[in-house]
Amino acid sequence: MRKLLFVFTLILWWPQLSSAQAPREGHIVTPDGVKLFYKVVGSGPEVLIVVHGGPGNTMHSVLNDFAPLAERRTVIYYDQRGNGGSDLIRDRDKLSIENHVADLEAVRKHFKLDKVTLLGNSWGGLLISFYAVAHPDRVERLILQHPAEPNQGFLIAAADDLNTRLRARYTEEQVKRWGFVSNPKTWLDAKDPLAICREFFTILLPTYVFRVDSMSRFKSDVCAGSEAAVRQQQFVNDQVWRSLGKYNILPSLSVVKAPVLVIHGAADPIPVRSSEAWAANFPNARLLLIKNAGHVSQVETPEIFFRAVETFLKGDFPAAAKVVRSESAK
Repeated sequence: MRKLLFVFTLILWWPQLSSAQAPREGHIVTPDGVKLFYKVVGSGPEVLIVVHGGPGNTMHSVLNDFAPLAERRTVIYYDQRGNGGSDLIRDRDKLSIENHVADLEAVRKHFKLDKVTLLGNSWGGLLISFYAVAHPDRVERLILQHPAEPNQGFLIAAADDLNTRLRARYTEEQVKRWGFVSNPKTWLDAKDPLAICREFFTILLPTYVFRVDSMSRFKSDVCAGSEAAVRQQQFVNDQVWRSLGKYNILPSLSVVKAPVLVIHGAADPIPVRSSEAWAANFPNARLLLIKNAGHVSQVETPEIFFRAVETFLKGDFPAAAKVVRSESAK
């Protein structure tokens, strides 16, 4: 009996031991041979995969500000191909949306997860949606936090709004400077790409928030990585968007039956109609609109953002999240 009890106890304890001894960071090799850098934070049986924004950023663009997510669960981050600690790629064909979807599937398989719960930040929201369409049977839950636009029409509208904000905030000379620092070639040719990156986001981020002073609470680093990685940040961004062409994912979302929480800040340059369209076209989705936030609610209104995420991950939609009818999302 004692021997049987010992074996039973060992069986219960072994998964915890294995998890504790598992590497907290490393690389995953994708089917086409690209190495993806990953980092695991937190612990526990519940697993959340966070997909960062960009395209072209790294996990460090959200990692520090998302720290509360790891207080109750295991959180997996990875740098998308072409940036950060992952392989730096200049081959345009290897930066397509199809490659990014395959990479996320490689992450799922590496960690031996039958189904995944995904949080996509900004561009990451669009990426996890493409993944869900390709692998609907592998998705448990989706959180789209200030998701990138679901089609080219909304993308153009957001670009127009951003230009309006830039011209309202800055002088003509500063707007010209923005045109220079936002050019991917400037980054590729720069003697100091980190300085270009810092200037780029110093200009951009004030147009993305409800209150500029909230940026003093920003703990993450949008310019993290080696000099070589930072240098090609906007090159990757440009190539990924080009790979999408005249895209429109909305008609494809009907295959995704998993619950979806869409979070949108009212001051986001991405129009609220964009997030309404996301929520209206997923079969089981609701939209949480945060009034006093722009594009970084984890920094601007953390109490609202993290409470909503925790409620959703426990199995319920936040009380303030609303169903969106398709006619209101047009």
